[in-house]
Amino acid sequence: MRRILMTRRVVPLDRSDEYAAAWERLAAICALRGAHAWVFHRLGREDHFVEFLEWQEPLELLEEADVEEALRALSEVALGAGEELEEAQP
Repeated sequence: MRRILMTRRVVPLDRSDEYAAAWERLAAICALRGAHAWVFHRLGREDHFVEFLEWQEPLELLEEADVEEALRALSEVALGAGEELEEAQP
């Protein structure tokens, strides 16, 4: 079953370089585990981001120590509100 962590984050414009570096690190860590990472920003609002991490069970991506640390680094740049979702099987 596939799972997604969706996080909304508002990043201060003066910290956008820090955010980009932290996101690239997280995306690279996820890729090493066969997971996917995407980030989008709202049209007309370059400081509002929506992040997606997608992985497939049995991988417990969010329990990996380096993933936890990379997510913590993003939160140090700007707090986010995340929601974990699982694939619907109608």
